[in-house]
Amino acid sequence: MLIIFLLFVVTELVWAQLVCPGNTTPFDYQECDPEIRSECPAGFTCRKTTVNFTGTNLNLCCESGRMTVGDWFAEKQLTPDIVPQIPYTLIQTINLAPASSLLNFPPIHVGDEVVVLSFPSYITGLVQSFTLPAQVNPGYIHLVTIIDPLYKPFAVLMNYNIIVGQPTQTVNVTSSRFVAYLDNSASMPQLDSSSQIFLDGATPKDMLLGSTCSDAKCLLTSSALSTKLSQPLAGMVFYITTKNTVFTTSQDFTSSAFPLFPYSLIITLLVHYLLL
Repeated sequence: MLIIFLLFVVTELVWAQLVCPGNTTPFDYQECDPEIRSECPAGFTCRKTTVNFTGTNLNLCCESGRMTVGDWFAEKQLTPDIVPQIPYTLIQTINLAPASSLLNFPPIHVGDEVVVLSFPSYITGLVQSFTLPAQVNPGYIHLVTIIDPLYKPFAVLMNYNIIVGQPTQTVNVTSSRFVAYLDNSASMPQLDSSSQIFLDGATPKDMLLGSTCSDAKCLLTSSALSTKLSQPLAGMVFYITTKNTVFTTSQDFTSSAFPLFPYSLIITLLVHYLLL
């Protein structure tokens, strides 16, 4: 009986030493895979924890409510490689254009995953409006959406010259002009579903997305576009899982350029603000 009791105490001590970033609370002690978003419930995300006395890392579902915009961008490996400067703040919520007359999306928060498998014609999320944590003054806002910035293929969608006529927290994107850059230098494997991750930001109104770059990192750090991008006012990351994809598909499943989850698209939103 003494041996069993000692083993029990040691086990409890090991779990007690697991520390989520920022001393937040784990949902449980079941290891999660950061590449599979649905493993953690709402309000939690898969993060790297530390066992204090061994220095060992373990991924657990940790509370996400206290994560900063820097935490999200760093842990998704977007900063500093893809987005050199961390946005000042998180976008509070976004609203996507409806998938159909039967499906209006609820407001989407950072880290959310939107699943649209029942609508085969829906291939990506188009931002209809977004809400910032504080009011912005009149001027122009430019919104850049990057789909799968860490992988190939990738896409950049830009809503520019979004007019802000009076101080507001919620910005309507539908009045903007639109350009896009779609990289199809690689094809996606043909699968039953596609999960997309998005990144958005804003750029000056006179920039076009034509570029000789072959990846998102070059486009945002070394191209003519990058010289026009200041530190983003706000940003966020979310996911969309769809039946189809904006990218060219093939039957080849062998390429190591693709993430581990099917049609995984990460969407990062970046907002840049210019005074009139």
